[in-house]
Amino acid sequence: MDTTTEATQYARSRRAKRPDPAEVWGPLAGLADAAAGAAANSGAVAITRGFDRKSRQRAKALRELLAERGVAAVEVTAASGSERLLAGSEVAAVVNLVGAGSWQPYRLGAKLRAAVFNPGGGDEPVGRDVIGMAGESGRRDVALSHVAVRPEDPANGSITVISNGEPLSVPGGRITVTPAGPRLEVNLSGPDYAAQTFSSAEIRVETFDGPHRLVRDELPIAEFEGAVTFTAEPEGLRIQSV
Repeated sequence: MDTTTEATQYARSRRAKRPDPAEVWGPLAGLADAAAGAAANSGAVAITRGFDRKSRQRAKALRELLAERGVAAVEVTAASGSERLLAGSEVAAVVNLVGAGSWQPYRLGAKLRAAVFNPGGGDEPVGRDVIGMAGESGRRDVALSHVAVRPEDPANGSITVISNGEPLSVPGGRITVTPAGPRLEVNLSGPDYAAQTFSSAEIRVETFDGPHRLVRDELPIAEFEGAVTFTAEPEGLRIQSV
């Protein structure tokens, strides 16, 4: 008996045998089909996953299913810097393995202008309005529900809002922006300025005289000084349940 040959054949058999996607998680095959269809041989798929063992197993199985369909896939997490793994990839679809309660897959899909596929349901695609954001560097980001700019100390801060070429300066001012179809709904107020609400397709916000805090979807990004432009992106996020 050639035990070496038998061992080699056994090892090959182990490598060739992959678990049934339904055994790993039922929705994986449908998600792979939908994401591969969106990629259509012209893009990659971003798989957003958690850090637990089950999520890693599902992401690995999905990546293998996409590879069988000739589609490249990259796993990303909510960890800082994880999105850098997508650099150089033309992402056509995002598969959400994190869960409906997480902002990250939706923000990534809107930022990349790629459809987001959720497990379960088989509902019709849904479009959601989002806010495009661009700082002085011009690099684009997005917000899903709202963005606010607030002074750290109203006594030492000031903002100027420019809409349709007209500037309005408010000492100690704070602003909240929400998406509303082809326009943004803007609420502006200050210690000595009566609150007003108006709409605009695009606004530029400039800060002066002290640090401000930029808050996106209830998540403070960082201390903020300078300028940022907000733009309405109607149905800038596309969601499909599979």
